[in-house]
Amino acid sequence: MRKILITLCLLQAGLLFGQNKDAVLFSVGDDKVHLSEFKYIYEKNNADKADYSKESIDEYLELYKKFKLKVHRARQQGLDTIKTLQKELEGYRKQLAATYLKDKEIAERLIEEVVDRYAEDREVSHIFVECGPNSTVQQGEIAKQKITDVYNKLNENKGAAFGMMAQTLSHDKVSAKNKGRLGYYTAPLPDGFYEFENAMYNTKEGEYSEPFQTKMGYHIVKVTDVRPARGEMEIAHILVRKTKKAKVVENAKARIDSVYQQLNSGRNFESLASKYSDDNKTRQKGGYLGFFGVNQYEIAFEDAAFALTDDNTYTKPIETSVGYHIIKRISKRDNKDKKRTKKRIESRINNNDRFKIAEQKLIEDVKAEAQFSENRSLLIPLYNKLDDSFYSYKWEPQNYGSMDKVLFSLAKKDYTLNDFVTYMKTNVRERLKFSKTKPLAEAASILYDAYVKEQVMSYEESNLENKYPDFKALMREYREGILLFEITKNEVWDKASQDSVGLKAFYDKNASKYMWPERVKTKKVEIDAKSKMALEEAYTYAKKKGMDKFLEKYSTKENIKLKVTEEILEAAAPEISAMDNKPGKVSAITKQYDKKGHFYGYVSSLPPGQKTLKEARGYVIADYQDHLEKAWVEQLKKDHAIKVDEKVLKSLIR
Repeated sequence: MRKILITLCLLQAGLLFGQNKDAVLFSVGDDKVHLSEFKYIYEKNNADKADYSKESIDEYLELYKKFKLKVHRARQQGLDTIKTLQKELEGYRKQLAATYLKDKEIAERLIEEVVDRYAEDREVSHIFVECGPNSTVQQGEIAKQKITDVYNKLNENKGAAFGMMAQTLSHDKVSAKNKGRLGYYTAPLPDGFYEFENAMYNTKEGEYSEPFQTKMGYHIVKVTDVRPARGEMEIAHILVRKTKKAKVVENAKARIDSVYQQLNSGRNFESLASKYSDDNKTRQKGGYLGFFGVNQYEIAFEDAAFALTDDNTYTKPIETSVGYHIIKRISKRDNKDKKRTKKRIESRINNNDRFKIAEQKLIEDVKAEAQFSENRSLLIPLYNKLDDSFYSYKWEPQNYGSMDKVLFSLAKKDYTLNDFVTYMKTNVRERLKFSKTKPLAEAASILYDAYVKEQVMSYEESNLENKYPDFKALMREYREGILLFEITKNEVWDKASQDSVGLKAFYDKNASKYMWPERVKTKKVEIDAKSKMALEEAYTYAKKKGMDKFLEKYSTKENIKLKVTEEILEAAAPEISAMDNKPGKVSAITKQYDKKGHFYGYVSSLPPGQKTLKEARGYVIADYQDHLEKAWVEQLKKDHAIKVDEKVLKSLIR
């Protein structure tokens, strides 16, 4: 509830601040509001109504001054020092930081990276040494050595032997036949090939990469051509296969030429595809293939499709290994709409392996920025002394020597071997998950890397305000939102609900505001019948004979259960608005399922009248809160001078 109310308060106040050092628009005591801050929240909350007219600016300035007065008063009362509120703010910060690190530091970087790479297609060749996910450690070492040997030989020959070495040494036998050529690719590559994509885009045309690993094994990539990206095209096609399975006996080329002539004479492409195409997966959809990109189909097919420059045009018949095609261009993605392009990229790379790789890259970048250094040799005595109790709750650390020596440093802060041992001691779950799956030294090494990662990410979280002005603004939003909530609760909400004497006095003074409109006293009848017919018969009888006779007849019926209660409703209430207000008359029935329903019977009319405090309490409290807030704000204005720079204010008016 607190979080919801804070959000509502913030939306009302428009709390999101600009970070530029610029002119001060107004100040409350020592608290200054800069021009950029006010402009940002004015535009944010007024959207298309932010016309910068004098009336609009003056109105919003009054609202924002009230907000700043309340926050200033909250600080004066020391609400920002309350431990529970500080803890609450820290909780918000951790949630925001975690999201921010993923979205801003990783996801946005990855999306921008793909957007940049979208501009080019790259033709690549590779030399491949297989080493899949099921390979043993020994097999992995052998594969790594093989690719290293190939790389060294390439360097000796200055890359001139790349094609020959691909033919003779590459484990990719398909591309080896063509000197390692794979064709043109563009980002993003499928999951598991982010490192391949990086090598492809980070290697200059005519050069080759250093060896790198993907989920399939080790590669060396050579970039043989770079061209403007072809992008993605939406197409349909008509296919006539070159096999004996063709439905028509005539020669396949003659058949496709006949279809082409019919197209040229004005026949509909989709109907011809449905009638003549041998592609059973698309023929019933008018030949529709959807969007495709580079290196998805044979080069002859791709070249012909991308040679079409206008929508709703089609190619001459072209030949591939499966037969003859006529390709129709439906549309082409040009990626000019950056927002839509980024959304499409996000859906393609979300939960992709590149996230883990990018996270590790972020960690390495932060380490470099924070001047990370370590002495892993201190871990060796620890590894040697571990025993099987390490995999239990009962594990107790020993003195592993050099416990107070610095294991690693991060941003001029030292972390000792003892700090790491304490981390392992307290993280029982992490230790236990390695039981019987990892050797002791390997398990401890993994925990060490996790500990370093935790400290690095913690450092990065603590530094977000310095790196990102918008994060700093969001934290100020939370901080001042909590203060706004707390002081408003103390000064207005709690007083309005707890001050019974003040509430009664306010009601007495404004009693004429709380009036009942014309009302109707009714009997509400709820029916639970044994059948739909019984329900309809009962209601028809009530409508025809009136409420009294209905109750007399049906109160003791075995196939009908009745629940009758008295209710007072406003005369304009939709439940009874169409009811004839005469004794005994009934309203329309509201059915719940086939055998249940309820209706109202008219008893008498009640004229407009005064509500008691009890009856109007909710409305009175709401109005009393408004009254208290207005009085409070007026007092704040008297207690705290607000200084507005009229020259700066005037500069806002258009």
